[in-house]
Amino acid sequence: MLLRDLRKVYISTYEEIEDHGETTKKWKYKNTAWLNLQQDVNELDRKSTGEVDYSIYKGRTTVDYPIEKGNGISFEDISNAENFAPGYRVLDKNKIGNTFVYRLEKMQ
Repeated sequence: MLLRDLRKVYISTYEEIEDHGETTKKWKYKNTAWLNLQQDVNELDRKSTGEVDYSIYKGRTTVDYPIEKGNGISFEDISNAENFAPGYRVLDKNKIGNTFVYRLEKMQ
């Protein structure tokens, strides 16, 4: 992949904290990665109403970063942030040939 096509993203993981029976997620900064982000729209990305879902990105790279399903992905620098919520979460991690493909969904 060409370096000019890559974008620096910030990876975060969460810890579930239970407070008096109510569970909340506390996000922590984990690492950085360089991904080629694209919006590949196909029939599977359509909603049941027929609308195209543009909230899904696919990030591609040839490096095996420590990104797992459920991790958060932010486009802004969160390395020094205390309380934050990532913009996207990882839905899938697939390996196609020597390329890793991460499917990212916008968090509500």
